[in-house]
Amino acid sequence: MLALGMLLLLMMTSHAQKSSAVTGQISIKIIDKAGKPLPFASVLLRQVKDSVLVKGELSTENGACAFQNIPEGQYFLQASQMGFTTAYTPDFTIDAAHKKISIDSIVLAPLSKTLQGVNVTAQKPYIEREPGKTVLNVESSPTAAGNSALDLLRKAPGVVLDNNENVILQGKSVQVMIDGKLTYLSGEQLTNLLKTTPAENIGQIELMTTPPSKYDAAGTGGIINIKTKKGKLTGINGSVNGTLTQAYYPSANGGANFNWRTEKFNLYGNGNLGQYRNHIDREFKRTFRDAGDTSMLTQTISQRGKFTDRSYKVGLDYFLTDKHTVGVLVNGYSNAFKSTIPSTTPLFRPGQRPDSILSSFTTNNNHFDNIAVNLNYKGVLDTSGKEISVDADYANFHNVRNMTLNDSMLDNHSGQFRNMNGVQNNASAQIIIKSLKADLTWPLGKQGKLEAGAKVGLASINNIMQADSLQNGKYVRAQSQSDEFDYNENVYAAYATYRKAIKSTSFAVGGRFEYTNSKGISHTMDSTVENKYLNFFPNISVEQKLNDKNKISLAYTRRIDRPEYNQLNPFVYYLDRYTYRQGNPYLKPQYTTSTEFSYVLKDKYIFTLNYSRTKQIMEEFLDQDDATKVTISRDLNFDHADHLNLSVTAPFDPTKWWHMDNNLNAGYTSYLVQAGTGPLQTRSIWDYNVNTTQTITLPKDYKVEVTGFYQSPFIFGIFKGDPQYNMNLGIQKSFLDKKATIKLNCNNLLHPQYFRGRAQYANLDMNIYNIWQYRSYSIYFSYKFGNNSIKAARDRQTGASAESKRAG
Repeated sequence: MLALGMLLLLMMTSHAQKSSAVTGQISIKIIDKAGKPLPFASVLLRQVKDSVLVKGELSTENGACAFQNIPEGQYFLQASQMGFTTAYTPDFTIDAAHKKISIDSIVLAPLSKTLQGVNVTAQKPYIEREPGKTVLNVESSPTAAGNSALDLLRKAPGVVLDNNENVILQGKSVQVMIDGKLTYLSGEQLTNLLKTTPAENIGQIELMTTPPSKYDAAGTGGIINIKTKKGKLTGINGSVNGTLTQAYYPSANGGANFNWRTEKFNLYGNGNLGQYRNHIDREFKRTFRDAGDTSMLTQTISQRGKFTDRSYKVGLDYFLTDKHTVGVLVNGYSNAFKSTIPSTTPLFRPGQRPDSILSSFTTNNNHFDNIAVNLNYKGVLDTSGKEISVDADYANFHNVRNMTLNDSMLDNHSGQFRNMNGVQNNASAQIIIKSLKADLTWPLGKQGKLEAGAKVGLASINNIMQADSLQNGKYVRAQSQSDEFDYNENVYAAYATYRKAIKSTSFAVGGRFEYTNSKGISHTMDSTVENKYLNFFPNISVEQKLNDKNKISLAYTRRIDRPEYNQLNPFVYYLDRYTYRQGNPYLKPQYTTSTEFSYVLKDKYIFTLNYSRTKQIMEEFLDQDDATKVTISRDLNFDHADHLNLSVTAPFDPTKWWHMDNNLNAGYTSYLVQAGTGPLQTRSIWDYNVNTTQTITLPKDYKVEVTGFYQSPFIFGIFKGDPQYNMNLGIQKSFLDKKATIKLNCNNLLHPQYFRGRAQYANLDMNIYNIWQYRSYSIYFSYKFGNNSIKAARDRQTGASAESKRAG
C-alpha cells in the first residue's frame, strides 16, 4: 500500500507543467470574525517573489472582490480595512491548469484600541466553544506557564481526572492525539507523557465530543487533540524558553523551537529538556467483614519521584509546487522515572489499637523511549477544492519497569518483626505500530463535497515479566508469576462523508467501517485469546442558521474504545502484599452512541445538550478477599452507563479591558454494575462542573489572568469522587517589541490537587485520598528571534479559510 501512495503522489504531481500566454481570474470574500462581510476593504494582489504590487481592488457591499486578466505567475492577496488587522492568503499560482482561483474567505480581526492609556488588543479568548468542539487557546494564557498538559486538562471544561489520573471528558474516556496523530499510549504511560509535556510547547487543545468520520472511531468520550506550536513565518525564526517551578520540590524545564521557511521548503522543530521532582501522598482505608468479625486496614503512602524528560520534533515540508507538498516528521520522547515509596499499614479492629503494622519500602526504576516517523503527502488537485493526502507512520515504543518491594510485619503484642517478604519485578515491553492512511476530498455539485478515505493500522506488542521472590536471603525466580505475553492487533478502516449546504442549512452524512483482528498469547499460562469483529460507526449532523448570529445543530455518532494494551496483559504487579494489579486478557471493547444538540445564541453563547449510552463499559474493579485481606485491581466490562450532559458557554466583557470566559457542565450519570456473580447494582448521580477564566489587559503590555473551577461529587464505575475546586493566578509582561515575554503564576492557590473518594460494591468498602500536587509558583521566560517582519512572514494561514492551508 505504501507503493500505492507513492504512485498517487507521482500521478498528482506529473501535470505541473507551465504554459505561456495564460491569463486568469481571482475571486475572494472579505469577512470579519463573526462571518459578516466587510465592504470597501482594500485588497492588493502581490507577486510572491518580491511582494511587488500587481493590482488593487475594493470589496463590494457584500464583501466580494475579483481580479480579471491576471498573467500567469505566483501571487498572494493582502486585505486590510481601517479598524482591522491586515491579513494574507497563502500563495497560489495562475497557469494553464489553474485559470480560476476561488478563495472562500479571508478573515480580518479587530485592531488594537487605546482607551485612556490602556492598550486593548483584540485576541482569542482562552476558551472558545463550537458545536461538537471546545478549543483552549493555551498560548494566550498567562496562567498556563509552568503547567503540564495534564494540568491544563485538569482545569478544562467538562474534564475530570479519576483516582489514577486518567482523563475523563463528560463522564467518558477519550482518545488523546498530538498534532492530529494518535499517541498510541494509555494508562500510566500516557499520564507520564502529559505530565512531562510543558504548556510552553502547546498552542491549542481541542476537546472534540463528536469528531467526524475521518478520525479513528476510538474514544467514546471523543478526542482530545493537543496542537503544538509550529512556526509559519517565512525566513529563519524561532524562540527559546525556560521555566522554574517551586512546589513541594523544585523543577525546571527549558526548550527551543525553530522554523526555516522558504518558497520551496519548511524546516521546523523543537526540543525540550526537563527535570521534575514530585511528592505524592496517598491514603487507603479498607474495611473487612469476615464471619462476623470486622477489621480495618489503613495504608499511608508517601511517594517521592524524579523525572528526567527529553523530547524533540523535527519536520520538513517540501513544496513540489504551490499545490503539492511532501513531508517527513520525526517525534522522539524518552523519560527516566525513579521513585521511593515508603508505606505504613496498621491492621486493627474498630476502637482497638493495631494488632500488627505492615512496613514496606518500594523502589521503582522505569525507562520509557519512543520514536515515531511520519511520511506525508498533501495535494490540492484544482481550485474547486479537490484534495488528497497520504500518511505513512511507524512508531517504536520501549518500556522497562524494575520494581523492588521489601516489607515486614510488626507484631504489636510481642514487638517483634515477622513474615519478612521481598519481591522483584523486572518487566519490559516492546510496541511496534505501523499505519498507512489516505484521505480524499472531492466537490460534488454546488456547495457539496465528498470526503472519503481508508486506513490500515498494525500493532505488535511483546511483554516480558521476570518475577523473583526472596528466599533465605536470595532472590529466586518465581516461575508461576513470570510470563511472556504477545499481542497483535490489526485494524482496517474505510470511511465516507457527504457534506452539503443548501441556503441556510448544511448537513453531513457519513460512516466508518472498522474491522479488528486481534490475538493475545500468554506463553507461561499456555492460553490464547483471539477476537475478530466488524463495526459500523455512523456520523450524522445537520446545522440550521436561524439568522446571521443564531444557529442550531444536531449530531449523532457511534464510537468504540478497545482495551488498552496493558489492560489485556495478564501480568501481576505487586504494590504491597495486600494490593495487586492484574490485567484481563478477556476484556471486551466498549461502544458508545451519542446524540448532541447545540444552540448558538448571538454568535456568542453556546448551549449544548448531549445524551450517550455506553455498552460493555470498561471500568476498574477492586476484588477484595475479606479472609486474606488482599485486594486485586483489574478492569472488567460492566453492563452499561448513561450520561446526560448540558454545557453552557457564556463569554462576557464587563469592560473593554476585562474579558470573562464562563463554562458550565451539568448532567446525570448512571451505571449498571455487575462483577462476576456479584449483585446487579445501579449507581447514579447528578453532578456539575463550573470553569471561569478572567483576563484583564493592563497598560504597558501587562496581562493578568485568574482561573477557577468547581467540580461537584461525581462517579465512575464503582468509585465516587468528592467535590474538587481550586484557583490559579498569573501575570504576563511583554517587552523588547513583544519579542520577549515573562510570566509569573501561582497554581493551586486554595489547596493541593487531590482526589478524595470511596469505592463500594458487595463486600468492598474502601476510602481513598490522593494528593497529586501541592501549591506551585512558576516563572517563565521566552524570547523570539529571527525574521518576524510582515513582509517576510505574511502569516498567511491566520487570515484564510481552512481549505487554503497547504503546509500541514
